[in-house]
Amino acid sequence: MMHPLHLILFTSLVIHATYAAEAPYVFPPVKDLPEQEGLADPFLKPDGTRLTSTAEWPAQRSYLKAMLAHYQYGQMPPRPGKLRLKKVDHHPVLSGKAIQETYAIHLSRKGKALQFHFCLIRPRADKRYPAIVKNGHVFFEEDNKSGRNDREAARQAVERGYLLCKFNREEVANDKPGNRTSGVFPLYPGYDWGTIAAWAWAHGVVIDALDQLGHADMERLVVTGHSRGGKTALCAGIYDERVAITAPNSSGTGGTGSLRYFETGQKPQQISHHRRPFSHWWVPRFHACAGHENRLPFDAHTAKALIAPRALVNAHARQDYWANPYGTELTARAADVVFEWLNAKGRQGLHWREGGHAQGEEDWLALLDFADGQFFNKPAKRSFTILAYPQATIPIHWKAP
Repeated sequence: MMHPLHLILFTSLVIHATYAAEAPYVFPPVKDLPEQEGLADPFLKPDGTRLTSTAEWPAQRSYLKAMLAHYQYGQMPPRPGKLRLKKVDHHPVLSGKAIQETYAIHLSRKGKALQFHFCLIRPRADKRYPAIVKNGHVFFEEDNKSGRNDREAARQAVERGYLLCKFNREEVANDKPGNRTSGVFPLYPGYDWGTIAAWAWAHGVVIDALDQLGHADMERLVVTGHSRGGKTALCAGIYDERVAITAPNSSGTGGTGSLRYFETGQKPQQISHHRRPFSHWWVPRFHACAGHENRLPFDAHTAKALIAPRALVNAHARQDYWANPYGTELTARAADVVFEWLNAKGRQGLHWREGGHAQGEEDWLALLDFADGQFFNKPAKRSFTILAYPQATIPIHWKAP
């Protein structure tokens, strides 16, 4: 029997006879979908039947990516072709053990232009390195906490043979409501993407630049970010399948935290909390989901599952309740069903630490340890399977095919 949610979807869809990536999916308003118990089934196809083999996962990913684009992120344009790059700075750092370089990326389209900058710290030799790309609003300055933390992370990365790159997301899209007339948006007026999606898209542009410069090992790419930057990194990992490890840090609602499940006694960060201060992050349809979360055909486990069978690691602070550690763990455990089905067990990791909202030294070391294990099969220095809520029941009513 067809699931009631997908009966509605199916009757409102015009779908190619072949279940293909280019299927013109049409999704109804969330308020018109039926209420459902537990987290939505990621194995349900748009016609209401379930997947029967892993061979169907690429098509299912296309459908689920289209779903998230419609309800949350908006439609992103393709990345530009060959980039115009200008080197702004180049000097030795970390006692001469590394090179710091800053570049400007210049984009132009439809008579509009955008310039934004990225800064990287890499080992001295001119060759390709496993590359970690972080979105942020500062680089490696010593006079602010984020810059100091990330400069120390760069030192650790260089010692292990990585490069760490940061780009200024606020040059790509201003982090304020009403930002559609500035940044990247005038270059692509036909797209309804929100600011999180614009920042995520810029991850791919920076990766293209690192490839063009010959700096990045394109088989060993990591994207990361903290808080709203973590939401951005998750989106980047979903839509850019060149990314080998997606590493959102304490990203909460719209990121790795559930939209429906929160720890009892802790204030929940619901979609409604984003309506006024962060309306620009998402498409308006996402804000229309506020109050209808129990009708959503997706949650954070859907986003995490879309990374599989590539790798995903989520560092999170145990007392960072506003970022929803409880919902983060529940949806990770639900997504693990998909990872295991795709023979990718161990490719999703959770790392818990005591403390509050930050991407500090322990979070960075966890990311590097996870990357060492995934890229170089190095023995784990820490566990990525310890649960903060081992007694919690995963709210799912489905199994892998």
